[in-house]
Amino acid sequence: MIKKNVVILGAGISGLTAAYYLSQSEKFNVSVIEKEKSAGGSASGFRHKDFILDYGPHKIYTELPGIIHEIGKVTPLIKIKKRNSIYIKGNYFDFPLKISQVAVKIPFVAFNAGLDILFKPFTKRKDDSYENYLLNRFGRTLYGLSFRDYALKVWNSNPQDLDRELARRRVAISGIFQLIKSVIFKDNKKISAEYFYYPPNGMIQLIDLLMKEIRKNGGKIMLNADVSEISVRNKTVDHMLVNGKKIRPDYLISTIPLDSLASIMRSKLNPRLAYQRLNILYFILNRQRALKDCWVFFPEKEFIFQRVSEQKAFSPYTSPADRTAIMVETTREVNQELENKIIMQLEKAGILKKEEIDEHFIKSIEKAYPLYKKGFAEQLNPFVDYIDSLDNFYLLGRQGLFNYNNMDQCWDMALKVSEQIKEGKTKEDWALTKKYFDSYRIVD
Repeated sequence: MIKKNVVILGAGISGLTAAYYLSQSEKFNVSVIEKEKSAGGSASGFRHKDFILDYGPHKIYTELPGIIHEIGKVTPLIKIKKRNSIYIKGNYFDFPLKISQVAVKIPFVAFNAGLDILFKPFTKRKDDSYENYLLNRFGRTLYGLSFRDYALKVWNSNPQDLDRELARRRVAISGIFQLIKSVIFKDNKKISAEYFYYPPNGMIQLIDLLMKEIRKNGGKIMLNADVSEISVRNKTVDHMLVNGKKIRPDYLISTIPLDSLASIMRSKLNPRLAYQRLNILYFILNRQRALKDCWVFFPEKEFIFQRVSEQKAFSPYTSPADRTAIMVETTREVNQELENKIIMQLEKAGILKKEEIDEHFIKSIEKAYPLYKKGFAEQLNPFVDYIDSLDNFYLLGRQGLFNYNNMDQCWDMALKVSEQIKEGKTKEDWALTKKYFDSYRIVD
């Protein structure tokens, strides 16, 4: 039997999972091509002295049937009670926000939110931006309390210039009435996970075990690899150059950023897409724990950072018993002056004391978030449609589809593309599958 060659661009969670499933079939030779020196992308982590650290907080939770079971086949998982908060006006609140807590700690805000409900029928705006979409569903008070400044910090953009699709995909709560309903009926499960799962030795454990399985199945993983050409002929990817060597794929799956892909293909449809860089400051502290939560949101503009998490809250096996590591996320460029201010703000929030800091350092993710500016779809869709018109080419994952997928959804996408290829389905079948991807819901 002559095996077919499947080439996968990108060794992030989407690419590795697709390779894991496809390499299980004797019909395929599977090769994963990664330009970096390590695999996993932003869904992975690294080892630092006695610590195992992630690139920010990563949890494994899903509403998708069977996905936890599938991940559990690759790595052991521990079940963690999820605790997270939001820090507003000097107070810690449960997240998602509970109107009852707001009423007790900042009653004037709850009063104004109530007025917003009364006047809601008379203040509806056109759903044409991130800001208007959320104003229509939460009112001006709650929007200003937790959404407006957070958007300015995370995406460095005026919320009116951001597309409504960003709010639709990233905000799990449908509106203020769902918040009220969750309090009355004490049911937050539809908007927030009660528990999540996590590999005992960090996300790097999942990545390492995926790579082990791929190689055991005969698949190849090429790191530090350079893809310099993807040639198309007769609506099919004919060949590609990898480290100067010509490869002829029967199937090509790309999980790399679309602008990078278009550049390699020298496409006239090069989409002008924007991405947001993320800087993560790691503070190693001489104390056992720093937070009562897994992570805390800081939406107010006075804070330089937007989220703080603690690695030990995800697994006690990732940190020494007598020390802990917190991860502080910001999209700002960090210099010494800003670093000192961040430490002062962490002290103000009661997270650490300066004298407890043993060491600190920074890691950066260049294209952490797709940036949904108004009109992004006009740039995105022609190029994606072109790739979809090619018989043997598939786009996948957060970067490959310029989509806000969580890890479980990336895994599900990879499972679906492996079924597509194994079963020889048509591109019309794939179009229906992509519509299913659009139904994914983010649950924090």
